[in-house]
Amino acid sequence: MKRTLIKKSFMALLILGVTAFTLTSQETDDSALDQTLNADETTVEDSTAAQAPAKEFTFNVIPVIGFDMLQLEKESFVLTPSGTLQFMRRKDASSTSRQPDVIAAGASYSQSIFTKKIEGYDERQFHSMSVFAQVAAGKNNFMLQLALSGAKPFDSYKNFNGVLMYGRQLIKTDSITFTAGGGIIAADLGLKIGSFKPFVIPLPLLQFAYNSEYFNASLDWIGLPSVSLTLLPHKMFRFKGSCSLGGFNLPSDLKFDCAVCCYPLTKTKMGDFMSISAGITNSQKGFKIDNKNSLKYQYYSAYGELSLTLITLRAGYAFGGKQTLTAGDEKFKKDYDGGVFATIQAMYMF
Repeated sequence: MKRTLIKKSFMALLILGVTAFTLTSQETDDSALDQTLNADETTVEDSTAAQAPAKEFTFNVIPVIGFDMLQLEKESFVLTPSGTLQFMRRKDASSTSRQPDVIAAGASYSQSIFTKKIEGYDERQFHSMSVFAQVAAGKNNFMLQLALSGAKPFDSYKNFNGVLMYGRQLIKTDSITFTAGGGIIAADLGLKIGSFKPFVIPLPLLQFAYNSEYFNASLDWIGLPSVSLTLLPHKMFRFKGSCSLGGFNLPSDLKFDCAVCCYPLTKTKMGDFMSISAGITNSQKGFKIDNKNSLKYQYYSAYGELSLTLITLRAGYAFGGKQTLTAGDEKFKKDYDGGVFATIQAMYMF
């Protein structure tokens, strides 16, 4: 009983902690996207514009929409539309303002819809929503996220999760960056210390990255660790791999994504705008039925992916997994035979 509760706690810490700090790496991706979208505009400058005072801040609006489909049985699917709207203000490198370097905020929402009812339950629609804010100033980064999830997310405070994080960049060179910090998570994780049920728990943060001509590697330790590796990051053909712990039921909870990628435009002005990939994954999808019951699918898959930066398509076949139904303190597992899956995501920066 106690071990089960501790496992639940660490799983929740990983999911929320990693989600809360994804904007740190997303900021870099957005900068690359910004350069791609504005490449033609910055090539030629009007002489009068060159004399105009430089803007101290750049304001962007970034909408993202997505749709996922996973086959559960022969005629049963789970469909997940999603959307995110992010606002970001970034200080120009030449600015002398003392205001923060980055101020960002946004909101996201997704809904998972089962085409057939879950056996023993009436719920078929599961919601997930969050709002977040980020402030980065110099080497300091603050992040706040509030989230709700479940079939009826507003029915109980137990469906609420809140994360407040702080990180400080301690090392930054041409090849190495290291950030350390911590924060708190406010959530009903089912953890008991004697007769006391803590609702607020501390959360550590460690982030390390190494970049070179031959490989890029990173380690993120927020609750549970995750690592990623890219071989030959500047070549046309690359290998990308990532793995993380989703719990302690190994090997099924060892999530990974390994792919061979081709960037056919890498030697042109378009750079990494387009990529074609083929890979394998071990993935999980979880659904909170109510405060005591949940459903999780773990599955392996083989996929192909086409990315044009602004739009990404992935499709493949899921196989060899498990379906786990948690009812109170009991777990009921059965084989998940798998099926086809597909995802599409589109984004833009205004």
